[in-house]
Amino acid sequence: MILLSIITALYLIVSLIVNRQKSWAGVKKVREINLVFAISFMAFSMSAQDNPGQLKFDLFVRYRFELWKGMNAKNYGDDSPEAIGRLNDKILLQRIIPGITYKNKNLTAAFHLQDSRAFGWSLQNSQYPDLFKIRKTGTESPFYTMNPQEEFFEIYDLNVEYKDLLKNITLKAGRQKIFYGDSRIFGPGDWGNTGRWTWDAIKLSYKKGENFVDVFAGGTKTHDPLRTSIPFTKTEYWGGGLYSHFRVFDWLKIEPFFAHKSQGSNDYIRTLSINRNWAGLRVVSPDSQNFIYDLLFTQEFGKESDRRIKAYGYFLKAGYRLSNLPAAPVLSLRYTYASGGLKTGEVIKTFDPAYGASDKYYGWMNILQWSNLSDPEVVLELSPFKNKMWIEVKYNRFSVPVPDDVTILGTMKIIDGKHHLGDEADIFIRYQPLKNWQFTGLFGYFHPGDLEQINLGNPKEASMIALQILFTLD
Repeated sequence: MILLSIITALYLIVSLIVNRQKSWAGVKKVREINLVFAISFMAFSMSAQDNPGQLKFDLFVRYRFELWKGMNAKNYGDDSPEAIGRLNDKILLQRIIPGITYKNKNLTAAFHLQDSRAFGWSLQNSQYPDLFKIRKTGTESPFYTMNPQEEFFEIYDLNVEYKDLLKNITLKAGRQKIFYGDSRIFGPGDWGNTGRWTWDAIKLSYKKGENFVDVFAGGTKTHDPLRTSIPFTKTEYWGGGLYSHFRVFDWLKIEPFFAHKSQGSNDYIRTLSINRNWAGLRVVSPDSQNFIYDLLFTQEFGKESDRRIKAYGYFLKAGYRLSNLPAAPVLSLRYTYASGGLKTGEVIKTFDPAYGASDKYYGWMNILQWSNLSDPEVVLELSPFKNKMWIEVKYNRFSVPVPDDVTILGTMKIIDGKHHLGDEADIFIRYQPLKNWQFTGLFGYFHPGDLEQINLGNPKEASMIALQILFTLD
């Protein structure tokens, strides 16, 4: 009865809010969600009857206010009347994830919805309905949508996990987040309001002590404000991978991995021919060690549209933790590289960052990602108040190895013969005074490098400020 009450309440709330949209898209949303609720209800009910356990209601609420100056997600420095969006956005991002989790000795089942909105955003879907459509240049359809900020009444997760299927082996199936290590190869991308990577997959895990091997296969979902993504349908990519973790010595851990990506089943992308593969290794120091190192290398290979792929990326980090000082400061030097190449030719040499996260790794302002990139960094980390607060201060110097015919954020082009795109400095502060409450502050500043003029003027600096509150009930 408790399960029925919770599911019914969630259904009524979603139905009431969606119907207030008074649109055909809203009606379709209700029908799709109604089907998922029915299937989920049967699955959860059968689990609860056969395996008495604990059922709980979960809630994740995140609000983030962002103040931008000089750029947005599709436009750097162009303030002409025909330019895309505003350069001084004041955005309130809202992400609400309610749902239920059932657990017993071996079984865990979860079902959550996600509603992501961007109030005040000049690039809203209502203003630019075609802006985040992925399609062939010069055509109207077919297409699919990847909106980074807006996704209404979506299925966040819907999965079942069974532990000790065999000794040390766990099976998890359904919609889920999959991420490992430092999230550079497989990451959730959760700084974005919709969350970049969400999998509809089957995952098999072997774990013994600290060591583990995970193998999984499935598809990644799209982010469309007007459509509900039913698990295992309308995927952006089909793919999967292997990720493992082994402690070799007290001072050394290694993480071999493999990833595969091919065209999904959604409109437009299913017409393409994609066969991308990554094989690599991460070597990293234990968390408790004062001397810190992190080395990652991956080779990308395969074929896309009859063009061979020969690309690579790597990351190097060396630092030291002064654990005897207040706030245990960590000073580190880092370098990230990803190969680049021309858009034409028989071989693709531009590295694709697999299913990795971006954000803090290549600047919090999200100007670049791990592709055609040279990025040395200096980073200072502090952990005051008994590790309740984490502070990161860092400086990135961005260069583009192969800048020919490259345009970034719609307007940024590097002067012929140059490579330096610009420099970014960030201050990130995260404070968690209580278990359920987390507060985050961020300031980012970007100074342009060797760029061509934008709108007949020299490129100017850009900045952003973000303040975030996260509440969790789980």
